[in-house]
Amino acid sequence: NPSKMGEMIKIGRRGSITGFLNIFGKMGHVAYSHKAINPSTCIIDILKNLKKIKLDNGSKNFQASNLEITKISINNDADNVIPGDAKATFNIRFNDKHNSSSLKKKLNFLIKKICKKHKCKFKIEYIVSGESFITKPNKITYMIKNIIKKNTKLNTKLSTSGGTSDARFIRKISPCLEFGMVGASMHQINENVNIKDLKTLTKIYREILDNYFL
Repeated sequence: NPSKMGEMIKIGRRGSITGFLNIFGKMGHVAYSHKAINPSTCIIDILKNLKKIKLDNGSKNFQASNLEITKISINNDADNVIPGDAKATFNIRFNDKHNSSSLKKKLNFLIKKICKKHKCKFKIEYIVSGESFITKPNKITYMIKNIIKKNTKLNTKLSTSGGTSDARFIRKISPCLEFGMVGASMHQINENVNIKDLKTLTKIYREILDNYFL
């Protein structure tokens, strides 16, 4: 829940893929740049074009996919030397209009094209944290929604917002709904929850179990 107990049930999540890009040029002196191939020029061009990609406008159940560059690294201690390689890391949160395989294909095509233009070579590795998924609302969803409303007086929103979650590990063997504490201080120093909310959540969980097994 973003700020109040009872605001939101998560019925799905966007997928997450991280790309680790390494561009290889040819080291040389700045004064003799014609003898070198600057990988920083190439990687800047690639990152600029990656950010220009409009993956989608969102879908029926998901917000738009987005790509963010999270690291840029050039290991070069000399101010007058063109480096031999340059690195960058980016992450994409993607909705159900994509999967990790289709995104890799799209990205690799763009990277290869720009590297060819700059006469650079590249290496890219991907880590897929999870694919996008959604649990379509059914009678159990609305049973849970009604119990939450009874205990919080809020009309709970069905949402797919936020980052990845552990639901991605069990979504193929069980439908997944996520409802828990208020996350206002999540991942912050002195992360905390309200005792009153904890008691309310305990009551909600108990009523869900009682109704599920009736």
